[in-house]
Amino acid sequence: MNIQKIMDRVLFALSVPKCVCCGERLNYGRNAFCPKCSAEFEEFKTRNCSRCARILSECDCSNEYLEAHFIRRVVKCCRYLSRNDKSPVNALIYSLKRDNREDVLSFAADQLLFALNNSVSNLPECIVTNIPRRKSAIVEFGIDHSELLAREIARRSGARYLRIFRSNAKKPQKSLETSDRRKNADFTVLNKADMTGKRVIIVDDIITSGASMSNAAALIRAMGCRDITAAALAIAYRDT
Repeated sequence: MNIQKIMDRVLFALSVPKCVCCGERLNYGRNAFCPKCSAEFEEFKTRNCSRCARILSECDCSNEYLEAHFIRRVVKCCRYLSRNDKSPVNALIYSLKRDNREDVLSFAADQLLFALNNSVSNLPECIVTNIPRRKSAIVEFGIDHSELLAREIARRSGARYLRIFRSNAKKPQKSLETSDRRKNADFTVLNKADMTGKRVIIVDDIITSGASMSNAAALIRAMGCRDITAAALAIAYRDT
């Protein structure tokens, strides 16, 4: 960890949080972004789905690969641009993964819950779970950010959270080609609760190839689930 990162963590510990995108100090009560970066984030949210033409936070279009793995509905907030590390969407996801900031978690939960309410009826009747983080990443950063996000969404919506999976992945998904991602996205089922007829929401920070979501969905489907929704802050796959 370099000196700047250490300084950033110390500043936050002293209640001087910074914008996750540009690093500007935030006023008390502001979530995640400064006014300028917040406006940029809101602009990213207005991007349209290539299938239905609705803005992404109001769209639940899936794709052929995910549909083939029982995921008929994909709820998302924004589009992730892998070659634009300075975008507010990418900055939000990176902070959620690394920083364990309550304001960032709260902001991310607000965004995803808004999108879920646009697409999923009777949220309190659903079971919420998450794509688990690799063990080595949990050791490195001290958190499973997708579990924290899923728990917060369940708490706010009145839904039930269940920790269903443990990751057996050996490498980060982003470092692998699509075919290798499917092999790497290996999960152990920890909770074999009766899912017969249940509606399940699987939460993650980002959907790229869909390998993790599809493998998790197949396991939940085998447990008797009747309806699966994938929910992520951003999608990186092409929806055309």
